[in-house]
Amino acid sequence: MYYFIVNPNARSGKGRIIWQKVCQVMNSKGLAYEALFTEKKGQAAELAREAAERSNRAAQGERTNQGSDEKIIVAMGGDGTISEVMDGIWDHPEVTFAFIPIGSGNDFARSLGISSDWRKALEGILSEKHRIYFHPGRLEYDGKVRHFGGSMGIGFDAAVCDGANRLRFKSAFNRLGLGKFTYTGVAVKLLVTSSCDKLKIRLDGKEIHRFRKVLFLCGLKGNYEGGGFMFAPEARVDDEYLHICIAAGIPIFKRFLLLPKALKGKHVGAPGVYMYRCKKIEILSSRPKLIHGDGEVNGPVMKVTASLEPAGVPMVY
Repeated sequence: MYYFIVNPNARSGKGRIIWQKVCQVMNSKGLAYEALFTEKKGQAAELAREAAERSNRAAQGERTNQGSDEKIIVAMGGDGTISEVMDGIWDHPEVTFAFIPIGSGNDFARSLGISSDWRKALEGILSEKHRIYFHPGRLEYDGKVRHFGGSMGIGFDAAVCDGANRLRFKSAFNRLGLGKFTYTGVAVKLLVTSSCDKLKIRLDGKEIHRFRKVLFLCGLKGNYEGGGFMFAPEARVDDEYLHICIAAGIPIFKRFLLLPKALKGKHVGAPGVYMYRCKKIEILSSRPKLIHGDGEVNGPVMKVTASLEPAGVPMVY
């Protein structure tokens, strides 16, 4: 049984059109499915939790000698939809996750090699071409808990996500298939205007590091963030670590050299770039800063903890 969590407004309204085409394929194959549509921000978490709990009840009621059919929750949207769906299913190991990328950045899909062509993405899900287990990221701040699938960040990268989400012409770029360039445009502007502050971090409750003039800190499960920047070239979605990238003490003119390098992961080893691997990072900022998880912006906050949920979520693609 497939449960599709569909953001009909993704890709500037093309989400609903793409869903209709997915629906035709599912019908032609005679596959059982149900569609749940988001109407507001945050609703994907509620719908995913509802689908997970419903599938769990169904599994308990259909015990047979052959076992139960697998329940697959398919998110259709951008990276932000993944974040919300993770909020709903992170503690439901009995369901399997899948993703059809129809957003503007699609960094999570890029890390896994999932095609931006919905037909190929759906084909991979139905054939279960790949099966992995990954540990969702967990953000804790101001007494709240949020989850993410691909990345989190504080500082410049969160400000870029916030700025891109506010752009009036973002929808036009999305319609033209140029959504990732909205992030690039905002990033160029913020490279000059972003304020740099002090950060103190603790890794896995042990190592403590202090940084001055921090441009950003990001923690990734996948390789990419910000619409195609390979900030963590060594990361694997299915490993058990957060891969941390910190940019600090970099003069403004050298920041413009950093981003082009980061597109191909060539920033690693450059002066002012620090890479770590951990399962938990505690971050303390000298001033309130925006944070994000899969591009969903919150804050500003001064203290945030990012870690991994101990239970792995099965995924097909």
